[in-house]
Amino acid sequence: MAVLEGLKQNQAREVVLQRIRTGDYRPGQRLPSERELALDLELSHLTLRRALKDLVDAGLIVRKPRVGTFVQETRSVELADRVAIVVPEYIGSPDRAHPFFPILMRGIMSGLDQRDCAVSLISYKYPQFWHDAGEAMLARGVKGAIIWTDSGIPEDQMVKLAESGIHAILLNAWGLWPHLRFSTVSIDFRIPMREAMQRLVDLGHRRILWLTYEETRYRDFEEKLMLEFARKYDLADPEKMIHRLPDDPPDFSSLPSLLADKRRPTAIVIQDEISAHEVFRTCQQLGLSVPGDVSLVALADSLPRSHMVPLSAPDTIGLWTGATGRASEHMRYMMSHDDDRLIEISLHATIQWKASTDKPRQTERSAS
Repeated sequence: MAVLEGLKQNQAREVVLQRIRTGDYRPGQRLPSERELALDLELSHLTLRRALKDLVDAGLIVRKPRVGTFVQETRSVELADRVAIVVPEYIGSPDRAHPFFPILMRGIMSGLDQRDCAVSLISYKYPQFWHDAGEAMLARGVKGAIIWTDSGIPEDQMVKLAESGIHAILLNAWGLWPHLRFSTVSIDFRIPMREAMQRLVDLGHRRILWLTYEETRYRDFEEKLMLEFARKYDLADPEKMIHRLPDDPPDFSSLPSLLADKRRPTAIVIQDEISAHEVFRTCQQLGLSVPGDVSLVALADSLPRSHMVPLSAPDTIGLWTGATGRASEHMRYMMSHDDDRLIEISLHATIQWKASTDKPRQTERSAS
């Protein structure tokens, strides 16, 4: 619920900002009352008030006690540099609120001054990135964009972006399109992948399940890692260790059969907080305890206080808040200097070990 409210707050702020930019609310004009705006935007009074506070803090509107809320008479937002925050639909869509979205927005907005930038949010579907986001940015006169990317975006569409003249910083672009000239800020998860496997085998686990998604840029690395550990520690067939889930949308229907099998895994490496909730739920339904029956390690977790047992995972919130803050600082530099100076930042994640991971109840000699 808190995630959805945060999403609505961001959208309300964007709507009011857009109305100021287009002149619907002019400099010096009194805004409709909070009650009227809340009804207009179909929001709770509290959510709207928080959105307006963001704009007050940014210096775009001003409150006058017992009089009303007015558009600031200083610099017109219409003249401000137009910046887009571009995210895939599964992160930024209102009906599929992703827990990562508020973290992403908080980090980005920390480095952007909305008195100098008119910020808009654009979402896209991977195969039609340019149609959904690229053409929209050109139509809105966007000068700079911070873009959450993935391998699902066709390369020819990224070439169009590179040729568009838009100052672009790519998030989550590790290993993608190295020959194109983009600034990138990413987190490299290969270290926690190896760290997770090593810790589990050191604890005595030999039936380890690698639960991942069909679409992942780490596919080759995952397969090589499983082969390496299977040979070194006499684990299961590497191909059987990896179980790939359909991910658009995520489909966890195969989990009950995996965990109900008499040769079920004693440890599972999962990708994120969404997978974690599904595994916790399935274990509870089957009467399995964590970590007594199944140890869990996640490679990302944006909801660290919401799990049934504290989850071993990297500090995803801290990592991405810092990473997106650096991206927005560089965007501000490029906008103010009209300079495409490139940066390439890759932060390394490391796992914080918590109560979800422990030794198996009975150390196994072999998973064969």
